[in-house]
Amino acid sequence: MVLAVMVLLGAMAVLVVVVLLQPRAPFVAVTVWVEARNGNAHSAAYFSRLEYRLAFAGATLAVLRAYPFRVLARGVLPLAYVARAQGAPLGDAGSAAMEVALRDGVVSFRVEGEARTRWKVAGIVGVDQWTRLACQLRFFWPNGTVSPSDAAPSPSSCSSDRRALCIV
Repeated sequence: MVLAVMVLLGAMAVLVVVVLLQPRAPFVAVTVWVEARNGNAHSAAYFSRLEYRLAFAGATLAVLRAYPFRVLARGVLPLAYVARAQGAPLGDAGSAAMEVALRDGVVSFRVEGEARTRWKVAGIVGVDQWTRLACQLRFFWPNGTVSPSDAAPSPSSCSSDRRALCIV
C-alpha cells in the first residue's frame, strides 16, 4: 500500500514538472535567401520543379520548394525561405558533429537542389535545362553571420552550374 502511494506521488510530481516547465528540445531555424537570375536580355526565364534540401551532417533538416515562377529579361527574383527544423534526427555522428561545430563557433550546412529552367531563343525556339545548385554554408553562431565556404563559381559552389540560381 505504501509503495503504491509512493509510485502515485512520483508520477504526479513528474506530471507537474512536465506541465509547468514544458521542456522543449532544441531546434534549428535558418533563413535562406535564394535569387533566381535571368541574364538573358531578350527573353523571360521560367523556373519550375524548384526543390532544395538544407542538410547538416548528412541529415536533411528542411526541403525548400517553390511553385513555378517567371523572371523577366535581365531580372532577379529573390526567394526567401525560413526553414525551421524541429526534431530532425541527427544520429550519433550528427550529434557529435553538432557538438564540435558549436564548440568551434561554426556550423556548416549543405544546400543542394535543382530547378527546371525554360526560355526562348530568338523568341521562337524553346530551350529546357536543369539548373543545379550545391553549396556549403558556414554559420558563425556567436555573431549570427553566414558565409559560403567557397566563393568561386563552379558546379559545387554557391553559384549554380548555369549562374541562374544563387544563395545570398
